[in-house]
Amino acid sequence: MLNASGSVPGRHSRAPLGQRLDDLRRLDDVLGGARLRHSAVAEYELLNGLAARTGQHGPLERRLLSLLAESARMCGWLQFDTGHHARAQRFYITALRASATAGDHQVGANTLAFMAIQVYSKGNPREAVDLVRTAQDATARKATPRVKSMLHARAARALSKTGERTACQRELDAARTEYARGPHDDDPPWSYWLNDGEIEMLAGSSALDLEDPRRALTHFDQARHFQYAADGYVRDHVLYLTRTARAHLQLGDLDAACSVATDAFTQNATLNSSRPSDALDDLRDELTPHRHVPVVQDFLLLSI
Repeated sequence: MLNASGSVPGRHSRAPLGQRLDDLRRLDDVLGGARLRHSAVAEYELLNGLAARTGQHGPLERRLLSLLAESARMCGWLQFDTGHHARAQRFYITALRASATAGDHQVGANTLAFMAIQVYSKGNPREAVDLVRTAQDATARKATPRVKSMLHARAARALSKTGERTACQRELDAARTEYARGPHDDDPPWSYWLNDGEIEMLAGSSALDLEDPRRALTHFDQARHFQYAADGYVRDHVLYLTRTARAHLQLGDLDAACSVATDAFTQNATLNSSRPSDALDDLRDELTPHRHVPVVQDFLLLSI
């Protein structure tokens, strides 16, 4: 049984269930999916079992189903982060069903936004745009400004993959506007990661996809001005370093590209995530035609 505080009774389960999910989210920021996906699945199975046995209809059941939806969403994300795409999709569908039953539109919208990341990463950006639009429509009157900001930023990333420069910029402007409205007491705990620096990092990534490396570097610099918290988000920071290196490479600055790439490679050694590793592999391929240049040769030898 789930007690009134949202905890499982007994000395082995002292932390509230929501706090346990929050702990997993924070660990994922630092460690990556491979080290956590089994723990996340175990947490999902615990919640699923509780939901099956609750025998109640009302606020407690809805709260439990919301937690189950977020747990399934996180399982989907961790499966995606380790390259298990079919498993990720199954968990995302489970999350959507649980959030719909709970009537938790914000959790459902967050799940659609994460599904969009998988979809545009696998080469179908138009479908990714549609997923985020569905999330925006479902939460137009219900989401907090922070959640709306997150959805605008996700829409921008998907649109950048389609080459729609104006629409992408419009979504980024909307993301900044909504975020500037400030925090709300009812901001969902899973929205903690969004801040000014993260929005600028996403803007830089979008500019890079839109083949504007100079603008990308400007946004990455702005993110650092906002004191982007690299220490707390190791995987994302490696991804952004890799994208920064690509921007320098596209501008012909091999020294800067290899300096940043070396930093990314060194930091990636602490992770176990396919996304930054794949991004670094792609960067190596882009640098390989310049292997006759000593600084490039040094990086290629280092990153073997």
